[in-house]
Amino acid sequence: MIRNINIHIKSFYLVIVYDNRGIGESTIASPNDPFTIELLAQDTIGLIKHLGIKRFNLFGEAMGGRVALSVALNLPSDLKLEKLVVCTSSARVDTSTAIFYQMEQIYKLPSFEFSKTLQDQKDQILKSEGDKELVKYLLEHPDKLDKIAEIIFNTNPGRSFEIFKRQWEANKKCDLVSRLKEIKVPTLIVHGENDVIVPIQDSELLDREIPNTQFYRIPNVGHSIFVTAPETANVISEFLNK
Repeated sequence: MIRNINIHIKSFYLVIVYDNRGIGESTIASPNDPFTIELLAQDTIGLIKHLGIKRFNLFGEAMGGRVALSVALNLPSDLKLEKLVVCTSSARVDTSTAIFYQMEQIYKLPSFEFSKTLQDQKDQILKSEGDKELVKYLLEHPDKLDKIAEIIFNTNPGRSFEIFKRQWEANKKCDLVSRLKEIKVPTLIVHGENDVIVPIQDSELLDREIPNTQFYRIPNVGHSIFVTAPETANVISEFLNK
């Protein structure tokens, strides 16, 4: 839910938010080509060049964080990345977690049925085992539950289970750990301390390996930091405005 940060930061910057290939209004080159994080990074670089942008900051959350790291590692000499923000992400997927096992079982299914009604969407969110802090927060803020459920429900038509499977395989194959020291740009790392989807130890590794980092740890918050800790947008703004 990066809308909160988008609204905040666009007061100071031109903010460009795009759909990865196969998601929303973006197409795919071929229905059979496998995805890689490097491919999605090249898509990002291609978009930046197409828009005529030479200098930019880059923000990535979860899978988008891996894409952002890959962009930083593969940037052509005619582009200048000034600052990097990586939220609730990692350089590789932790295969030892219960969430990883659950995701593997889901993506082995031949198909997946998205919620057919708004109420079904709300029920699905509240049954989530991946972010109990989010569920607790939404039960305490029913207006936020209504809004988030509506956003997800309205984007379901642009979401493909087959594309999600290919994104999952791309994430599993990604391992950028050995190259993290090559990232020289100032980097802000943001992570909730109670995140069980992407354990905070993954961001601790980023903080150790990337030379020039600032690490913002959020106590009592899980994976959905921009819902349960909206003040994080202020931290990102301060970092970008330094």
